[in-house]
Amino acid sequence: MLRRFLPLVVAVAAGCGGASKPAATAPKSLVEPYIAIQETLARDSLEKLSELSAQVVVAAEPVQSQAGVGEVVAGAGRVAAQDIDTARAGFQKMSMGLITYLKGHADQRNGYEVVFCPMAFNNKGAYWVQKTGEIVNPYHGMMMLHCGDKVTWDKAPG
Repeated sequence: MLRRFLPLVVAVAAGCGGASKPAATAPKSLVEPYIAIQETLARDSLEKLSELSAQVVVAAEPVQSQAGVGEVVAGAGRVAAQDIDTARAGFQKMSMGLITYLKGHADQRNGYEVVFCPMAFNNKGAYWVQKTGEIVNPYHGMMMLHCGDKVTWDKAPG
């Protein structure tokens, strides 16, 4: 199934001024490119999102049957968008999938935490995974960079 998405994400990357193929070295896990996307959106930037989205799809292939991975890949296709609102909506879908995936893989959660912003998406709220430490909000970016509440893994959705 994921092989079907990879050409689409790579084509979007090429059309958005990104690389025309995924990086030569695939990321070790889904988390690495996801975190790079989270940090990019927190800076209110779209820079390299198409390349990072392609890396997510490549990293997802070996674990495609795992819970949450389908959502991560579907969201990755939207993150490669030309506008930040669409990218953030795609990131929300990726986040819910990644939380589900990581809840089943405690060995990959070390150094990461779940955060919830109740004000995201017109006060509907949204979750994300980030590096442990200061809150860096990908949904409101620089306007409300540190807005959010940390959530323990056992209380996170998914």
